[in-house]
Amino acid sequence: MKKPMTQNNLCSTLHIHNLELNINLGWRSKERRQEQAVLLDMDIQFPSPPAACLTDKLDDTVCYAKLIDVIREKLALKHFRLIEHLSSDIFIIAKQYLPDNYKIHIRLTKYPRIGGLRGGVSFEYGDKI
Repeated sequence: MKKPMTQNNLCSTLHIHNLELNINLGWRSKERRQEQAVLLDMDIQFPSPPAACLTDKLDDTVCYAKLIDVIREKLALKHFRLIEHLSSDIFIIAKQYLPDNYKIHIRLTKYPRIGGLRGGVSFEYGDKI
C-alpha cells in the first residue's frame, strides 16, 4: 500500500546560484583596496516544505531578495583577507536572518590572478545537508 504524501515527508531546498558579490578581498592590502567579484552559491534546506508551496504567498517562504540585500549590506564596508573568513561571515549573516532549524551550505568562488588557473578557487562552508 502506498504511503500518503504529506508535507512532513517531503524535503525542499532553495538554491541561489552564482550571486555576484563585490568584495574587498585579498591577502595583501593592495589587493583589498579594490573590490573583486566573487560568486556565491547557497543552499537553504527547509525542515519541511514552506507553506508557500500550497499558498503561493511570499510571506510563507524565504524572500531570497531580502536575504541577498542583507548579505550585501552587511559585507559592504568590510575587508577580508581570506575566502574562508568571508564564507564564515556570510554563513553567520544567513543564520541570523533565517529560522534556527534551517540548514545552510555555501560555496564561494573567486578568480585570483594565478597563471594557468582558469576555473577559479572555491571554498565550501556550512551545515551538512
